Amino acid sequence: MTLKEVSQLWQDNRSELLWGIAIVMSIIQITPIKINPWTWIVQTIGKHLNAGVIQKLDRQEQEINGLKNDVLTIRKEQNEARATSSRYRILRFDDELLHDVRHTKEHFDQILLDIDVYEDFCTKHPDFRNNLAVMAIKHIKAVYEKCSHEQSFL
Repeated sequence: MTLKEVSQLWQDNRSELLWGIAIVMSIIQITPIKINPWTWIVQTIGKHLNAGVIQKLDRQEQEINGLKNDVLTIRKEQNEARATSSRYRILRFDDELLHDVRHTKEHFDQILLDIDVYEDFCTKHPDFRNNLAVMAIKHIKAVYEKCSHEQSFL
């Protein structure tokens, strides 16, 4: 059979062939793999019809991921700034203790909260420079214990 004859056969029997293909496609099923040609056809048509929407969703997903990264960066910077601020207050408080400035128990309680925040951050972020306040923290805790024992808070 030549290509011309196949073409002529197609043109003469187009509707019957299309119906035959549709019926065969509906019946085809390979066990245990199920092939559903209608699902594939509908999905292909759907992809073409929704191409613009899919592109917009992809762009929005990229923007959302960028925003997530920005938020994570800001959160990291904020936590580091909080730890740095706590370290500053710890060092200043220790400096005051070294200059014999007396403090109330409430001042000690507040600086102990700063120490907790700072030490927690340092534990979770081992790359953060911590050795600046280690001795100051030990000194503050020792003075706190002494003041608690002697009840000599301001």
